[in-house]
Amino acid sequence: MLKTIFTFGVFLVWTSMAWGQSNLEALLNRLDKTIEASDAFIKAKETRIDSLRNLLEKPKSDLEDSYSLYNQLYEEYKAYRFDSALHYVYANIELSKALQKQDWMDKTKLNLSAILTTTGMYKESIDNLNSIEKNQLPAQLYWRYYLEHKLAYEALNQYALDGNYAPSYYLKANTYQDSLLQSLTPNSNDYLLESGVMLIKEGKLKQAEKIYLDLCLNRLKPATAIYAKATATLANIYEQEGEELLQKQYLILSAMADIQAVVKENASLTKLAIQLFEEGEIDRANRYIEYALADANFYNARQRKVEISKVYPIINRAYQLQIEKQKDTLRFYLLFITAISILLVITLIAIYLQNQKLYRTRQNLHQLNQELHQVNTRLNESNQRLQEANYIKEEYIGHFLNQCSVYIDKLESYQKVVRKKVMTKELNALMKMTDSTTFMDAELKEFYANFDRAFLRLYPDFVNEFNSLLDKNQQIVLKNGELLTTELRIFALIRLGINDSYKIAHFLRYSVNTIYNYRAQIKNKSSVERDHFEHHVMNIGSFYNDN
Repeated sequence: MLKTIFTFGVFLVWTSMAWGQSNLEALLNRLDKTIEASDAFIKAKETRIDSLRNLLEKPKSDLEDSYSLYNQLYEEYKAYRFDSALHYVYANIELSKALQKQDWMDKTKLNLSAILTTTGMYKESIDNLNSIEKNQLPAQLYWRYYLEHKLAYEALNQYALDGNYAPSYYLKANTYQDSLLQSLTPNSNDYLLESGVMLIKEGKLKQAEKIYLDLCLNRLKPATAIYAKATATLANIYEQEGEELLQKQYLILSAMADIQAVVKENASLTKLAIQLFEEGEIDRANRYIEYALADANFYNARQRKVEISKVYPIINRAYQLQIEKQKDTLRFYLLFITAISILLVITLIAIYLQNQKLYRTRQNLHQLNQELHQVNTRLNESNQRLQEANYIKEEYIGHFLNQCSVYIDKLESYQKVVRKKVMTKELNALMKMTDSTTFMDAELKEFYANFDRAFLRLYPDFVNEFNSLLDKNQQIVLKNGELLTTELRIFALIRLGINDSYKIAHFLRYSVNTIYNYRAQIKNKSSVERDHFEHHVMNIGSFYNDN
């Protein structure tokens, strides 16, 4: 029993790992496609920036409009291109000075610190923050003031990594973290993000994980910078928990969001590249690190370029070595294939010479097979024709024997009527009976109706197939209760093998010229070649098809 439970447990773990790897590969493929589509995201970004620039070039009656446009351009550029973002920050600083707008100045300085910290200019960022009079700040800017201090000291702590300065930076960052949480609206996205950061610092990873999962799944929109930040933090949590698969999955989601939101100042793709490199996925790691380096160069931030430049040569060198190894392997296989090809050519020549000896024999056999096939085809056709003819004969012999019996019965009845009238000396009535054509007309009508029914039992689709041989606007439409028209009856007789117009005329009680005219009129309505029309009619409902 224990062995069975253990085996089942191993199976579940293996299945879960296999599904996770499959899901990871699907995510990596999505990331590859997102990278391929990055030009479209960049184009949309540039379009927004161009529209703002165009607004900036128009004359303005109020300088607040310029201040607002500078801020919007800063927001577009802050994670896209460092020097452009810095340009619009300085533009707003000059505007704030000129108009002596202290609240504008304070907000712009906070923006300046945000971008200075991002680019590794930590001292300059803190000096700039120290120039802001906190007591003069509007209440709504307190959280930004604490946030930029916290980010600057967190960055300094990570940069220092020593026993002298790093601890003081860490304490200052935590102090500002506490103040930041107190200034944010509880249960807001920013509050939850920062409370998650605090929980991570306190080692409460499961609580932080729960907060960030709720943010990513229910609150934040994908393809945004804040979503990229949240998923990157989740990846960091899973890294600390030793959940390597989940860490990679959320790094991928973060990298995709950075690309979709056109965040050139990013770290997730670089971290993912390093991790894939360590796992031996050299080709993919090299593609990702090259893309990340191109982003860093475009963003033009010194710190990010330095970070990527440390690992790029290692990954790229490994990639080049892999390419060289692949080339060596390719050369070996090329030589091997060349040798095999030479042997194959020799073998082909030998086979060709052997085939030449067999060629004439094969030709003779082929010719004999063709002749035999033609003979068999003709025999099959003859057999099918005989089978069809026998079938038609059996059907019509049975039908017309029955009709003859019916007509004998009718003659016998007619004879009795005549005898009775002779015996009763009803000569006028008898003359009237013999002079009238009503009886003959009725008999002919019944005879043709019987013929139609018998024929349509043999060829039930005759009318439809016959109409398919005529032009659409010339097809024969039967009246209600009508089985065959005169034209159809003529070609029904032809289908039965009665091709002589004289015999057809005698059968249908028409003149030979009338039959000729009917046949000619129908052929003129043909949708197939006129000379082959009756040949097509003969094939309607046939047991074989020799078209």
